[in-house]
Amino acid sequence: MNITKKDVESIIDASLGATPAPTLNQVDKFVKKTLNYNFAATLTEPFFIRYNADTLHGKGKKLVSVISYPLGGMTHEAKLYQAQQALKDGADELDISMDISAFKSHKYNYVKEELKPFVDIMEGRICKLIYFASLLSADEQIRACEIALELGIPFMKTNTGYGFVTTPEQVKLVKDRYGNSLKVMASGGVRTKEDAITMIKAGADRIATSSAFNIVDSFNDDGGIGNE
Repeated sequence: MNITKKDVESIIDASLGATPAPTLNQVDKFVKKTLNYNFAATLTEPFFIRYNADTLHGKGKKLVSVISYPLGGMTHEAKLYQAQQALKDGADELDISMDISAFKSHKYNYVKEELKPFVDIMEGRICKLIYFASLLSADEQIRACEIALELGIPFMKTNTGYGFVTTPEQVKLVKDRYGNSLKVMASGGVRTKEDAITMIKAGADRIATSSAFNIVDSFNDDGGIGNE
């Protein structure tokens, strides 16, 4: 399986996640640097959307943001308002955290009903469900996928990057069972070219990483996978 630089670059959501509490200047520099790459999207937290949407959109680039991040503990009302404001400010895609506490408390109907309005407000824009795979058993991961399918959420995002490390097995669990019916974004611990290639081979459709520049720049000039 020949995986090229273009293959990897085109499915990355580039974030500044490794920099806690970045300044506006730091985010501006990061966003402008992403313009030199062909990433799927650039990710910023909700506060920064209004400052960077025009920069990205002016170059035909997409902006993605995160909702109820990083632990999914916001109330439904606050979470929905945050999502609506993010779209108003210019987000093209949203990665929405599942209420993991409610899910782990077996309140599955609540989790499903709580997520319904988000599908409606997206109006066809891509919505990814952050389902915290590293906190779930295999059966629980499948249950989270079933909720997404019932609601029409097309993307499962494995984890946030705060201490969670996605495994190839988590990606394969979803892809082996659902194929193209659900897309998977590998997020958490994808820091090197080798990590990215491993996730793609496992079936990942997108990759979220704060190491986007290093991953892409580590490919050989010929675009191949070097000494893999």
